Amino acid sequence: MADPVTALPHWDVSVVYPGLESGAFRDGFGRTVERIDRLLALVDRLGVPGTDSTGRVKDPTSALEQILAEQNGTLEDVTTLEAYIYAFVSTNTRDAVAQARLSELQQARVKLNLLAVRLSAWIGTLDVEALIAESESLGGHAYLLRRAKIRSAHLMSPPQEDLAAQLILTGSTAWEKLHSSFTSQIMVPLDVEGVTRQVPMSNVRAYRLDADGAMRKRAYEAEISAWKLTEVPLAAAMNSIKGEVATLARRRGWDSPLEAALFDHGIDRETLAAMQAASRESFPDFRRYLQAKGRALKAFPLPWWDIEAPLGDVSRPWSYAESQAFIEQGFARFSPALRDLAHRAFSESWIDAEPRDGKVGGAFCMWLK
Repeated sequence: MADPVTALPHWDVSVVYPGLESGAFRDGFGRTVERIDRLLALVDRLGVPGTDSTGRVKDPTSALEQILAEQNGTLEDVTTLEAYIYAFVSTNTRDAVAQARLSELQQARVKLNLLAVRLSAWIGTLDVEALIAESESLGGHAYLLRRAKIRSAHLMSPPQEDLAAQLILTGSTAWEKLHSSFTSQIMVPLDVEGVTRQVPMSNVRAYRLDADGAMRKRAYEAEISAWKLTEVPLAAAMNSIKGEVATLARRRGWDSPLEAALFDHGIDRETLAAMQAASRESFPDFRRYLQAKGRALKAFPLPWWDIEAPLGDVSRPWSYAESQAFIEQGFARFSPALRDLAHRAFSESWIDAEPRDGKVGGAFCMWLK
């Protein structure tokens, strides 16, 4: 009988590169960095104004077409490389080699961030609507060009944007890495079957689905105690990240960090308000469900550790294939489109079977990121 764990689908990132220390990976990393430099050289050659220059672009339409084509290819290479590295970092934050490669890529990405600022500032001086109407290629990028036009009105001076991009690496990016690594490596003392063990936080949280109510309660209390002991460094990380966000939003002329966040995510206040209203309107249904669950568990009012408690017979084992069929059938009863989405998630969320010049399929990048 097959081991239920090894029988599950697993990432196979070796079809992209054999490993983080392989010659193929080093070559691919080097090519990506060189491509970033080629993109920057192209922008310089076309005369796009920069931090230290007041260049003049002779043919904005042609220049934008060339830049966007090269930028799209460069971003595809960078995204593939980033997704590959994150496949290691996201599953093992103790992987020193992966963390080092990620830091190197983030250094290279600073150039792209600065380029985005430079291009936005330049696009802000152009008649974007005329360019979109003139070029079929630019028409395909209309949404991003219009956003760049808006963003140009919220830029600091070029030297200030340059400094901000450099400092973010040792600011919010560093704090985010600390928060991620620190929380993923927390070990929690937990009584499991009468023996106190040091259990990873992710495993402790998984006990909220345990069939044993006493086990759920012990795990919940152990988790809360562990978070209490780590609240100082976690609060420092989160405050530093949000402090940077607030400072930059203010310096870039946004009314609030919320306004900047809404723009970054491509929604407006009306959309956010509609989402919040829909959530509030659903609260009574969720409350009735939780109240019914509390009565079924004979735990009323329902305690926190029982919110995700399983109901009914949970002893039956489920294979991966059975789980997939169950989910797809359930989704199908609601909508064929939702069923198709679930099917694609199961069938395409794994890496492409064949390598393609060091690039992975879009599904890999989409589902991993």
